Amino acid sequence: MEEKDFNGWLLFIYKVPAEPSTPRVKVWRKLKEIGALYIQQSSALLPALENFEKELYDLTSEIRSSGGEAYTFRVLNVWQKEKELIIKNFNEQRNIEYDELIEKCEDFLREIQKETERKNFTFAELEENDEELDKLKRWFDKINKRDFFCAEKRVDALNILGKCDKALREFSLEIYKKEGMV
Repeated sequence: MEEKDFNGWLLFIYKVPAEPSTPRVKVWRKLKEIGALYIQQSSALLPALENFEKELYDLTSEIRSSGGEAYTFRVLNVWQKEKELIIKNFNEQRNIEYDELIEKCEDFLREIQKETERKNFTFAELEENDEELDKLKRWFDKINKRDFFCAEKRVDALNILGKCDKALREFSLEIYKKEGMV
């Protein structure tokens, strides 16, 4: 995302009662889910995009209804060095997520290799691995949705997902051969 794609930043500051912990955890999870960057405790930052304004408005209502406080500010002017640091921190968060995904993709490839070496070409194995690959792709989609500034590891994640896709296609071809379908 380039600067022209959004108009500043949304700064979200909130305070929720210590007990019960459920509202606090819910807020934290929601902010993480949409890709917010925590800049301090109970202070998060997002690119100023319309869908985030709605998300934060809804979150503000939830917080206030649970006895807490929440405020959202649009920040238009940020020093260039600060902006670069903010974007770097957003990208570092996404790179950590992409690294976890890449690690799981490597596990997937090892599993396909192990089953291929064992010649375990069964429909059940194909179905299990197909579900696992779908899960990895959905995970990528979630990370990518909050990758506002094209983190460096995105390309690596896409590449290894492509390898996983290819490995599964080759594995399924062996099953079709075994079943006399090819």
